[in-house]
Amino acid sequence: MNSARALTLLTAFTLGVSSVPLSAAGATATASPCRLPGGVLPSAALDARSVQECGAIGRLMDAGDGVALPVQAPGGSVTMDLLFPDGARTYSLTTDEQGRVTTTKHPAPEQFQDLPGPGACERDSYQLRPYKWDKPWLFRTTKGTALATNRQSDFDAAARRSTANMTQGRNTCGMSGRTHARGAFIGHTARQGNFVYADGQTTCGDSDGHNVIDTGDLPGDFLEATLAWTCTWAETRHGVTRAVSADIRMNDADYNWTYRPGDDPACDPAFPPDQQRWRYDVESVLTHEIGHVYGLVNLSAPEDLNQTMYPGIRRCSGHMRTLGRGDVLGMQALYGRR
Repeated sequence: MNSARALTLLTAFTLGVSSVPLSAAGATATASPCRLPGGVLPSAALDARSVQECGAIGRLMDAGDGVALPVQAPGGSVTMDLLFPDGARTYSLTTDEQGRVTTTKHPAPEQFQDLPGPGACERDSYQLRPYKWDKPWLFRTTKGTALATNRQSDFDAAARRSTANMTQGRNTCGMSGRTHARGAFIGHTARQGNFVYADGQTTCGDSDGHNVIDTGDLPGDFLEATLAWTCTWAETRHGVTRAVSADIRMNDADYNWTYRPGDDPACDPAFPPDQQRWRYDVESVLTHEIGHVYGLVNLSAPEDLNQTMYPGIRRCSGHMRTLGRGDVLGMQALYGRR
């Protein structure tokens, strides 16, 4: 999928999100003291005015490419990461403590090429989000969530391992990767992740204080749809920014998955594309997404393609289960070495 095609997809799947029943999402221009238009707000709609003054908290705003995110209360932010088979996009919306909104579209890396490249232990690249967790990320999986084997216990085990991959810095570089980051699977929930749908389109909802991993149909078809979405909410108080909740959704409609990428007889990475035999490793994708949860940013240099945080997923490969040198250094920069 080329960049233009991905951009077209992203723009297409956010049209119509304005019908989402977030607070004030359907407000008319006359209902706002700042004369805000109805529907999804353009990024410049508030023009440095306070979200409280304008009654805009909960309204959807264009964060770039037509991707809508909910306006946060003062001090709040929401970041949405979209992982494709051959790349990624990231959008964020932040309301500062004075109530002024900024949106950011993070640059996408060049299209992923499945080439050897420098080894995972040869690069020390990392980029960090402005937030981190000051408490454990305690997550649940939605009841009935399963991929590949249709057994939830297999999915839960992969989620636990993926969390440990990040918090313990599991690597093959001979590095001590343990950090003070903490996280754990704490059971099942009837809740789904806080992703809001409108006319088949998806965005992050308002923060609800719960951390959920689930599966669902994400926009697009085979090779065009995202593999996974992550929404992370953070709050800034007195100049300190902390993550407060994060949800992950895995695409169970457009891709096939595996827990045994190296010896799955149904897995074949070769061309031409075959939807039934192109399988992606659950643990690898979850490890990358959980990296976002903890505050790591997608890498963009082609030389970093073997780092876990490089957004390109090899088919039938578990290479992202173990962190690269840069991934380990990034987690240690955020949470300290233990």
